[in-house]
This record gives sequence, C-alpha cells and structure tokens, in this order.
Amino acid sequence: MSETLQHSPIWGNITSTIDWCEENYVQSSFIAEFCNTISNLSYVFVSFYLFYSLKKIGISELRFKLTMLGLLLVGIGSAMFHMSLRYDCQLLDELPMIYITCIPCYSVLSEPFLYYSKLKSQKYFQILRNDDEATSENSRLLPNNNSMNLVKISKSYEIFIIILLSGLSIVMTIVYYFFITNPIFHEVCYGLLNFIIVYAAVYLTKNFVKEPYVKKNLIKSSLAGIALFGTGFFLWGMDRKFCGEFRTIRRDYLKLPLGNILELHAWWHIFTGLGLYYILTYLIFLRINLHNQIKGDVYYGSNYKMHWIGPFKLIPTLTN
Repeated sequence: MSETLQHSPIWGNITSTIDWCEENYVQSSFIAEFCNTISNLSYVFVSFYLFYSLKKIGISELRFKLTMLGLLLVGIGSAMFHMSLRYDCQLLDELPMIYITCIPCYSVLSEPFLYYSKLKSQKYFQILRNDDEATSENSRLLPNNNSMNLVKISKSYEIFIIILLSGLSIVMTIVYYFFITNPIFHEVCYGLLNFIIVYAAVYLTKNFVKEPYVKKNLIKSSLAGIALFGTGFFLWGMDRKFCGEFRTIRRDYLKLPLGNILELHAWWHIFTGLGLYYILTYLIFLRINLHNQIKGDVYYGSNYKMHWIGPFKLIPTLTN
C-alpha cells in the first residue's frame, strides 16, 4: 500500500513482503513503523523478567534459558524489521519465531509422561529408560507420581526429537526463502508448532497433575495466556481488514500522538508478549510439578508455588 512519507527513510527502499497498516516514516526518519517497533519491548521485558524470576527461585534448566534468550532475540529481530521494513530484517523477525518455538515444543514432547501409557508395550519400551545413577546428580528432575518408576526419556529418542524439529525448521526455512515467500506459510507453520505445545501441555496437565491447587493455577495461567494471544490475534486481523478506516480516524480525528492508540499491530506485540509470559510460566510450573528436583536426599519440587500478584491479582509468579 502506497504511503506519503513525512521523513526521508534512512534505511533505503522498502523491500519486505509485508507493509503493515502503520504509515511509514511518519514520526522519524530512523524508524519506519514507530509504534510497531517500540512495542517489541514487551518481548524484551518478558524475557528479562523471566530470566530474573527463574534465577531468583533457583530454576536453571538449559531449555528455559534458551527459551528466554530466544524470546529476547525475537523481540530484537521484530524491532529491526519494523524499524527498517527490509526483507533481510523481516527474516530476522519471522524465522527465529519458528526456531525458538521449537524449544518449548521439544520440552513437552520429551516429557516421559507423554509415553507413560506405552510403558508396558515392548514396542515402545525403548523410548524410556531407568536411570538409577541420576539420583545422585544435583538438580535432577524426578517424577513425583509415586506409581511411576524413576524413569527418563532415552537419549536416542531425545536426539530423535531434536533432529526431527531441527529438520523441520531447516525445511521450513528453505521452502519459505526459495519457494513460498507468502507470509501465510510462515504463519501456518508457527501456528502448528504452538498447537502441538498447547495440546501436549494440556494432555500432561489433565492426566498427570493431581493436586487441585496446582491444576487450578495451571489452568488459570494457560487460559489467561490463550485469551491474551486470542485478543492480540483479533486486533491484528482488525488492523489488516480495516486499515483504511483506522488510518482515516488516526489522520483526521485523533492525530498524533493520540492516534498511536489505534496502531493495532503494536497491540498485537503487547498482547502476545503478555500471553507468552502466562504460557511460559504455565509450562515452567507444569514441568516443576511433573518432576521433583533432588539434591542429595532433599526434594524441592513441592516447595514451588504459583502466586498471583499485581492489580486484582492477575499476574502469576513462581516462588519457593
């Protein structure tokens, strides 16, 4: 969509395959889409806050650290894209979304509890293995379901999941870069990965979380995250479908800076950033309660709690 530029673009011609509803270089010659750029601070804030929160309560699993780091990189990549509207920066926004989502996808798919019903089947027995030596390791995650033996997913099956997700990421990258450059392809792939995560996490919550207090908080956090994502997606869709109408209102009635309120793609960033906080908190608390942490003879899993803080106690936080 052609636009009247009020500032000369410092980044050169627009080369991205997407140009959002926010008018380009209206507020600055350094930033093509001002609101869409600064709203990525939501991802940066959530990443740093979760880093801090996990360190504070002593959770140091690599999968969580990589997820938070990935969220930070997605925020930076998305800001670079909306700041420049260059195709190379667009890829720095879109492709890391796929790569980083593979980490929580691996996390839920590698949970041995997913395969618990197949333990008695010789065909699937190789998926799981006993690991008695691991009881002496610091921060070893153990099942807290008393009916289940100390068991861990086999290394070969874990590697299979990693190779599978890595392979899918590589294939998706090649297809998206060379063959199907339509952003809808990226959106479908991203949506499928998130569906797998939510489906597996809900299955684990429903079948293996027994304590009512824990299950109640997990459900509350997950529903809040999904609702925030849904709200962001709705605003994103409205921004695309009624772009002309929103521009008219912003230009002729609200004007700057009040018109920034109706930059709905920026609200997509904010709502999905908040939604990710709720969903990631849910996944972390779920994993904690599927397992007990052990150090020597002391178990720590039952000490972790989810508290709700802030206005109207709407914000979940983990404590021990």
